[in-house]
Amino acid sequence: MQHQIIGLVVSSRVNVDSWEIPLFYQKCGIENEVTLWQIKKGATIQCVVCAIKISLKDKGGSVEKGTKQVQDAIDSLEKTAEKLGGSLKVK
Repeated sequence: MQHQIIGLVVSSRVNVDSWEIPLFYQKCGIENEVTLWQIKKGATIQCVVCAIKISLKDKGGSVEKGTKQVQDAIDSLEKTAEKLGGSLKVK
C-alpha cells in the first residue's frame, strides 16, 4: 500500500533562521522586520527613519534554543514525508 501526503510539497529546505518578526521603534513608530538569525547573532540594526540603533540580544539563549527545536522538528517532518513518498512545504 502506498502512502501519500496530500497538500505537502517541498521546493527547498525550510530554514527557521530566515523567519522574520516585527520590531517596533518607539521613537518614530516604524516597524522593521528582523530575522531570528539577526537576534541569535546579536546584530545591531538601525531605523531608516529616526536613525536609532538597536543592539539585539538573545537573553539566555532562548531564541537559539527555540529555533533549534523548531528546525529539528521540521527536518524530522521533512524526512518522514520523503519516506512516505511525499514532501513538505512550510510557508
